[in-house]
Amino acid sequence: MKIVVSKNGLSVLFPWEYIGKGEEGKAYRKGKFSYKYYRTWSEFDRLNLSDTHYLENIETERILLPRHTLYNVFLQFKGYTTFYVKDLGLLHYMSLPKGLILDDFRLQKKDCFTLADNHVVVNDLTPNSYFVTNHSFNYGIYFYDPGRFVRNYDLSVDDIYKENMAQVDFFIYHRVLSRYATDVIGKQNYDYNKLENFKKIYENYPGELMDYIAGDIKENNLGEYVKRKVM
Repeated sequence: MKIVVSKNGLSVLFPWEYIGKGEEGKAYRKGKFSYKYYRTWSEFDRLNLSDTHYLENIETERILLPRHTLYNVFLQFKGYTTFYVKDLGLLHYMSLPKGLILDDFRLQKKDCFTLADNHVVVNDLTPNSYFVTNHSFNYGIYFYDPGRFVRNYDLSVDDIYKENMAQVDFFIYHRVLSRYATDVIGKQNYDYNKLENFKKIYENYPGELMDYIAGDIKENNLGEYVKRKVM
């Protein structure tokens, strides 16, 4: 049991509300919010108090930012809350009607620009380990714990937007398109080299993979589109 304080007052995080843990801390769920409670010794690559306060004032829809700063009873910074999104799985996402997929792409791009307009570069959307997940598929892709947000006042808004979009493109290739092909179709049943067409786009034209898919998809959903492209 942990006691936390936010601008909404005091809350108790009970063991039965625990939903997971990572290198930085533990996560709990209370209603529509997820509470990230930092480990005492966790300092590396986590959001600090200043960045948490800054991000709380930015409104996004798919790249979920801190909503409330959390303190312990001694008013020491201990983490933040963000919206909880239930993960319905990759198969659910790939079966969504094309219109919802394209709307999801639009919202992802909008978030990338909103962050860029606030000089925020997002990193770590795609952890190296497949055992680490910081996303949920629920009628859209939600990033609930990207881990690192960097304020950059040297780059232009356009350059930051492209960097943010490149992060999303990288995720879509590695955690959506190629993962779906391998897990659902089976690696032995499709031509893996055909995925290189997607890979070249996100590598050579950062921020344009979603535009390419949006202009290329003819099927009713993203799953059928991927099958056509790789089989």
